[in-house]
Amino acid sequence: MTITLVLAESALQLVPKEIQSHPQVRRYAERRQKTSEEVLLDRAFHHAAMQRLARRRRGIAPEKMGRPDIVHSALLQVLETPLNWEGYLRTFIHTQNDLVISVNPKVRLPKNYLRFVGLIEQLFAQEQVPVRGEPLLSLENMTLHELVRKLSPGSVLGFSTLGRPVLLRDVADMTAKLKDPAFLIGGFPRGHFTEETRRLLNDMFSVDRRTLDAWVVAGRFVYDLEWSLGLPKKRIKTADCD
Repeated sequence: MTITLVLAESALQLVPKEIQSHPQVRRYAERRQKTSEEVLLDRAFHHAAMQRLARRRRGIAPEKMGRPDIVHSALLQVLETPLNWEGYLRTFIHTQNDLVISVNPKVRLPKNYLRFVGLIEQLFAQEQVPVRGEPLLSLENMTLHELVRKLSPGSVLGFSTLGRPVLLRDVADMTAKLKDPAFLIGGFPRGHFTEETRRLLNDMFSVDRRTLDAWVVAGRFVYDLEWSLGLPKKRIKTADCD
């Protein structure tokens, strides 16, 4: 059994062309010895520039953009886990401008956020990290629909406050009985999945009456799923035999 976890519509993108010349963006890039088009959009550093973006851009809502920290926090929650170590987990990041990052289960991401940002900027520049040898992160142009079609999961499920109310532990118990399901978790700070994304889902679950951060949902789901699969007992028994 393999569970695929996709951070969908993630707020992970380079600074858009519309604001690359903004003084706030240029100063930030210069401090990091990079050009404006080489750095990630980050609301923490580019708030004023993003206000201008809100007036100029159509399509993706600017309030859903510029949060690389969401991806960083969610990945740290799911990759350093027994579920991943035991080979049950495949992880992907889909971005709002239809790029897909494939995450090698062996990757050890930087715990430091600024180092993570540098790593992702390197990935956007090179499309693979490391450039030679087995890729730990790889980048390609791909829509979410194309990714789902490529993975061909047994079912596609999602977490959203628009979904039907279900206890997260019950979702985990159900998942343990499914054949190779894929789960979508929104990698953006506020709002909902687009209608196009919702059409991909066989079912959608709301696990709390309030909106939970992506990394909270991801971390708790992985933990509950480990118990549903019996991984903690299995690993403890293995440790006793060593």
